[in-house]
Amino acid sequence: MKGFIYTLLILTSMLWGGNFVASKLLVDHAEPLTLVLFRWGIAIIVWLPIVLKKERKILPPRAAWLPLLLMGLTGVLLFNVCMFYALEHTTATNTGLISALNPIMIALLSFIIYRDRLHTLQIVAMCVSFSGVIYFILQGDLSRLWLMSFNIGDLWMLGSVLIWGIYSIASKWAMMYISPFLSTFWGGIIGVLFMLPLEWRNLISTTGDTWFWIGIAYTSVGATVAAMMFWNIGVQRVGGTQAGMFLNLNPIFTGVFAYLILNEQMTMQQWIGAIIVLCGVFAFTIIGIKTTREEQRRHEQNNAEQASCVH
Repeated sequence: MKGFIYTLLILTSMLWGGNFVASKLLVDHAEPLTLVLFRWGIAIIVWLPIVLKKERKILPPRAAWLPLLLMGLTGVLLFNVCMFYALEHTTATNTGLISALNPIMIALLSFIIYRDRLHTLQIVAMCVSFSGVIYFILQGDLSRLWLMSFNIGDLWMLGSVLIWGIYSIASKWAMMYISPFLSTFWGGIIGVLFMLPLEWRNLISTTGDTWFWIGIAYTSVGATVAAMMFWNIGVQRVGGTQAGMFLNLNPIFTGVFAYLILNEQMTMQQWIGAIIVLCGVFAFTIIGIKTTREEQRRHEQNNAEQASCVH
């Protein structure tokens, strides 16, 4: 059974990794906000019958509306707009690699806001990954740092990582009241409502060839609906910690698809930076898993000791 769940999680990483490549192909055909509206508008329509069948209660309680509002503003609107702007100026490979910082940003913001524990070695791994990203963005030329000479697309993607961290914090808040599936669904609706008044004219006037609509279908149905469903199944069956390990595959799949479809290439300096980033993220994840297991073991031992005292 676990083999099937792991396969779903690998497929999720493939879908999310391919999303950067599909989005790169789309940015030349429509405005970023229009593409985001297409992606989430179609996703909500596809999601609706699934939600109606899966959830007993559709409307969230009053306490969930504020975090849902924040989810719609950050994860649906701002994150995707920043990502599409990034793809107008940089490669899909770059965006995929920088997105590898997502788990680290989530952990950092969770530490700041929720006081979630961070192991000292995890902090070291975070610093290693971030230094790898800087090296990657500078393409090994540290003089660019002093000259403030950056690819604006890479900076947009760094902004996306920060926004995704805020979205994840808001989703954790929302899931105190509703399910992960319902929180994503309502976050999507709210994000679409933010965009619709601004972008409805472009939405109805947008035209494209067959490949454009295949790309839209992939980003909305594949990389949004299907990937989120597979991810939620994975988290439910093996836990968020183990499932999070598979996120490390995202930039690898992005790099492979970008090479095969977009013919993107990386310099030796970028390969060095990419390896540093991935090693740091992998180490961060492994340390987190070991720390969680040790805490669970200590908790079980304490419970066992308390039970023996009672007897």
